Amino acid sequence: MQTNVEPVTPSRESILRVDKVSRRFRATKALQELDMTVPAGEIVGLLGRNGAGKSTLLRIVGSMIKPNAGDVTVDGDKVYNNARALGKLCMIGDTPDFGHLSKPADLFYVCRGLFPAWDEPYALELMERFDFPIRQKKMRTFSLGMQTALMLCVGLASGAELTVFDEPSLGLDAVMRERFYDLLVEEKRRHPARTFLLSTHLIDEVARVLDAAVLIDAGHLLCAGTVEALQRGYLSVSGAPEAVRELTEGLVCLKEEELAGSLVRHVKLGTPEEGERISADGRVRTAPVSLQRLFVFLTEEKEAERHAANA
Repeated sequence: MQTNVEPVTPSRESILRVDKVSRRFRATKALQELDMTVPAGEIVGLLGRNGAGKSTLLRIVGSMIKPNAGDVTVDGDKVYNNARALGKLCMIGDTPDFGHLSKPADLFYVCRGLFPAWDEPYALELMERFDFPIRQKKMRTFSLGMQTALMLCVGLASGAELTVFDEPSLGLDAVMRERFYDLLVEEKRRHPARTFLLSTHLIDEVARVLDAAVLIDAGHLLCAGTVEALQRGYLSVSGAPEAVRELTEGLVCLKEEELAGSLVRHVKLGTPEEGERISADGRVRTAPVSLQRLFVFLTEEKEAERHAANA
């Protein structure tokens, strides 16, 4: 499938590279020759619906499983069973698991040995900002949301060059979700060289903090690029039905909706000039297509191609 988006530029320094990675579980192809890069010093979204292959990819990045084919490198070093590469990585999974550890102090003691740039004063500050109960309370008594928040504190305070959060808002209420994203942006400002990869299917929730995004589905790359570039090739046009149809004639219409007497068309642009021409017409309103809707449109387009190929 051809997408008129700007890819993540190969010449930019990339801390994470995924090169032709495939992984099969018996008859299930979880990843199929996946190529992607994560530029250093950015907040990047690994976006896809449940079952897209995100968790499998993260297990490979964390050296928990080995790919059937292809390579994954962190800062140029292959990750599988490589202490040098894994030492630059902090992986926060979607299910908190504290093992035999009892209290946050025990967890932080382990973190001091795991992460060379571990910032314990910052970790304690983060606990206060997440409104944690008494510091010495046992972690097994925490709610799922508090356990998740504690691991988010670990990820932010780890100081790791590449920090990966898998479904970071799992179990958090709306206030705590927003607080985490605000803290993430704040930490990125404090340490611009750090790179964060957020893996989630909640695309609208994370869109505001992302510099770039990688969209995958069914183990394949859909598209990748800066958020601005991904949205640049698409436009939502609304207004009187006659004007919308006239101005979007000849463009690929991804979805059409009728709302209170107005027509909304989400279209794929052939050139930037087409978007400028439509936006300059005073008869209609235009807006970028949201990242989540763009993902839905691209996924549906890819599914239609697969059905056509199998027909």
